[in-house]
Amino acid sequence: DGTLLQGSPQAHTAALVGAMRDVHGVPAEDADVAAIRPGGRTDQEIARLVLRRHGVDDAAITAAMPEWMARAAARYPAEEERHPGSAVAPAAPAALGRMRRAGGALALLTGNLEPIARAKIAQAGLASWFPEGEGAFGSDHERRDALVPIALARAAASGEPPAGVVVVGDTPLDIACARAGGARCVAVATGPHPAAELAAADAVAGDLTAAAAAVERLLHGDSAALTRS
Repeated sequence: DGTLLQGSPQAHTAALVGAMRDVHGVPAEDADVAAIRPGGRTDQEIARLVLRRHGVDDAAITAAMPEWMARAAARYPAEEERHPGSAVAPAAPAALGRMRRAGGALALLTGNLEPIARAKIAQAGLASWFPEGEGAFGSDHERRDALVPIALARAAASGEPPAGVVVVGDTPLDIACARAGGARCVAVATGPHPAAELAAADAVAGDLTAAAAAVERLLHGDSAALTRS
C-alpha cells in the first residue's frame, strides 16, 4: 500500500478491526487504526496497538494472535467485495520489469498478513511477479525490522542468496526495516510521507518509474548518479 497500490485500503482495515471484534470482543473501528498511524507497521503491530487502546493486555493479545490473524484473513475476501479496491500504481508492471532485469529477483516485503497481501496483488493483476514461498509478511513477525532477514533466508533456501538487496517502500519504517536487515533502500513518495520525510533512504523517487531507475543504479554501483526527484 502506497508503493505498488494507491488509495485507502478500506477492505484491509475493515478485516483487521472486524477480527479484533470477533476474537477480543472490543468495539474496534476503522478510526482506531488511523489513530495509531499504521503506515509501515505490520498488521500484528497494528492489532496490538489498537487492542491496547481498548484495554486488552499484552499477554492476551499474544495468546490470541494466531486466531486473530486467521480471522482477519478469512474476513478479507468479503470486505474486498464491499469496498472498492486500491488502484495499481501507474506503470507498475513496467517498473517491476525493470527492477527484475536489474536485480534478477523480486519478492514482496510487507507488513500485511500474507493471505491479504497475496489477495491484493492478485486483484491488482500483479501476482505473477511475486512467486509463492518468497518474501516476508506481517504474518511472519510482528516487528517490521525482522522481515528482511526472513526474506533473505527464504531466498537462500530456494537458490542462491542475493548479492545485493534493495528495499522499495514509502514510509520511514520501510527505511528502518532495510537498514536493520543490512539492505539499501529506495523510498517512493507516493504514500503518506512526502519526500522530505524519506531523506534517510539511499534514494528518494517521485514515482515507481523513478524508483525502478534508482534500484537499477544502486545494484549496478552507480550511486553517484542517484537523484532525488
